[in-house]
Amino acid sequence: MRRVEGQAHSAGGSIAWGAAALWVLLAAGCPGGSGDESEVSAAETSGGTEAVALEAPVLFSPSDTAVDVPIDVGLCWEPVEAGGTQVGYRVWVDEVELSNGKLGELGFSDTCTGPLDFLEDRQYTWRVRAFDRDLPASESPDSELWAFKTAWISGARPVFFDDFSEHLGWTVSGDASEGAWVRGLPELVYDLDAQVSQPGTCQIGDGCYFTGHNPDKIDGGADVDGGTTTLTSPAFDAPGALSLSVSLARFFHRSDLELTGLSLRIELLVPDPEAPGGETVHVLEKLDGPSEADSNAWESVAFAACGVELRPGMRLRIHASDSLEPEAAIVEAAIDEVLVEAYVDMDLCSPGEGALCDPDDPEPACGAEFACCARGPIFDGVYRCVEPVAGIGDGPPESPGGPLTGALGCPAPDLAVLDSDIEVYTQSLWIEPDSCSLYEGCVDGTGWRRVLRFDTKTANIGARDLVLGVPANHPDLYTYSPCHEHHHFDNYAAYSLFEPGEAEPIAEGHKQAFCLLDWESWAWPELTKDVDGTYTCYNQGLSVGWSDTYAANLDCQWIDVTDVDPGEYMLRMEVNIRAEGHAHAPIVEQRYDNNRIEIAVTVD
Repeated sequence: MRRVEGQAHSAGGSIAWGAAALWVLLAAGCPGGSGDESEVSAAETSGGTEAVALEAPVLFSPSDTAVDVPIDVGLCWEPVEAGGTQVGYRVWVDEVELSNGKLGELGFSDTCTGPLDFLEDRQYTWRVRAFDRDLPASESPDSELWAFKTAWISGARPVFFDDFSEHLGWTVSGDASEGAWVRGLPELVYDLDAQVSQPGTCQIGDGCYFTGHNPDKIDGGADVDGGTTTLTSPAFDAPGALSLSVSLARFFHRSDLELTGLSLRIELLVPDPEAPGGETVHVLEKLDGPSEADSNAWESVAFAACGVELRPGMRLRIHASDSLEPEAAIVEAAIDEVLVEAYVDMDLCSPGEGALCDPDDPEPACGAEFACCARGPIFDGVYRCVEPVAGIGDGPPESPGGPLTGALGCPAPDLAVLDSDIEVYTQSLWIEPDSCSLYEGCVDGTGWRRVLRFDTKTANIGARDLVLGVPANHPDLYTYSPCHEHHHFDNYAAYSLFEPGEAEPIAEGHKQAFCLLDWESWAWPELTKDVDGTYTCYNQGLSVGWSDTYAANLDCQWIDVTDVDPGEYMLRMEVNIRAEGHAHAPIVEQRYDNNRIEIAVTVD
């Protein structure tokens, strides 16, 4: 294991790795940033070249308002004439810029992006801006904003979706004296056992329904009391559907697991003129008994509407109840990301391939022939019966695309942290008060800081590629950094430093990731990312047999050990992190027990 001493300066966030500085790095052959950021003016970058007025690009394909666009399509535009000036192009999809490097380097040199992976049956917007590659600050106006909708190719078609970012017509009723459903962002509340009793975030974004604002953050404040609060959706239809699935994210907390009368109930209402009240009620889930674990976390779940005659005007209804004496118990609930999908070519309730299944009890739906697998690539609580496939196993095939010989399992990727050829060393950094490293929590203070740098190598050893596509596909995975001026991939990797034999870390860090891509092939070392890699920063993913490497020299790829004594320690690296307050890791994998490694390191 190599250990190197060094010093570097981390400049302020005011320069924010602007386009000019990024192009200097590229011209110098630097694959990504390090702690020694430095400000370079546009004039220095261009050698004094005068700016050239550039016209806005004219978009070409897919055409504006196009529908049924293939989910693997490139974006193309007409070239901008600039009298010999080298023109580059910046591209935005749903206002998320496509970038080419791990630190968000910008721009395409051609007039097409190349094939991109999009989600099916979804509308996207896109625009393009031209710039002078020798003087990146010289840019054209934006092109027109065009839109297209991708084709529907699978058996599930959304008929109702609400992420609660706006009001779609849900109604609140009930006889509870306190704790009625309200839409917004909840306040984080802990109970006396330091468990979360009300989440501090929604599942995704800043909008969800929850039981009562509690700005004073007092356990039991504004919780459900004295009865039931009921949330009812607007009506929806599923024309031609054979079956229906309902998936959502829910949070449920009750202070006493033994008492009854503390419940969360999710129902599907179907119009029926012969039923009392004109509707039949189908209970999809009821949490109210001692056998139900209280996870105190957001959990994604899914249900099939079995034995239901699907009719126009269906609705969802969600009850949160506390029928006990006020203050006898605490009940809190929250709902987010509600999705109803119709299946026109299959019955989810019929056992066999495609059936909705319970991973804790797959036999009734899947039998012995099929595996109960989460659909991917991002976990949404939906498990289906699918035919198992082989993974890589003990060794890859002789060439890419060859037959895999590992054990049968779910047709999913499998992320594993590699422990070979990891470079580890300590370095001193000078941190300015306006440094991005400080702003984004990569260091604990200003001035000279001591950091432990190391590589992180994540391999896909599963049965399928991890396909994420354009970052706009999964906005919940990314957070925009105004300091670095690009999006970061949240909760991908975390780092902890331990004293030998101790359970609690003495220092922690995180991977300030921008993207997940094919960086090097661990299975076929003769392959190179520029020629053979499939996935990039603008079309993200990780191929079977490839690994994504974040080198030790990258910004924030460290743990701040300024206050750690020199000596021998244990470094833990973990990927696909379950976000705080959530019950499941975001990326769907075959297995999750190989997402962590621990190695011995020396802090000098």
